[in-house]
Amino acid sequence: MIYEVLYIIPSKYSDTEIDGIIERVSKYFEANGAKVEQSQNLGKIKFAYTVNKVSHGTYVLNYISGEEIALQKLDQDLRLSEEVLRHVIVKRPHGIPTGHFKLTSYQEPLTPEGKRATAKKAPRREKAPVQQEEKSVSAEDLDKRLDQILETDLNNL
Repeated sequence: MIYEVLYIIPSKYSDTEIDGIIERVSKYFEANGAKVEQSQNLGKIKFAYTVNKVSHGTYVLNYISGEEIALQKLDQDLRLSEEVLRHVIVKRPHGIPTGHFKLTSYQEPLTPEGKRATAKKAPRREKAPVQQEEKSVSAEDLDKRLDQILETDLNNL
């Protein structure tokens, strides 16, 4: 079986430290029954988003092979390693040649469909004019007004 292992080393390590980290990770592979077929440093690349307050990292791609590989133990070793920020282990299909890869930094889409839609602001409502308070009417005036209305209604019938 051949597996691809891609892992990211945080940018806080220098180039000489990265070489040492790659060697230590290779020892993880050998300790778990895998043989490193090919190792490729893909370079330092900016992430699309920050991961654990880190915005850059060095990507390393390894091809490992072996019949009795302890993948769960290898996965646990990589997960617990402070030198490896993220990793992924994928079973490689037969017949696909191992090639040289080149990664590029994330670039935002240029098409209108890919751009983030901006929220349109709702139109502002005009403030209602302040109504002036009507003068208060006395109870006697109200009684007179009601009597007039009732008399006109009775006359209209």
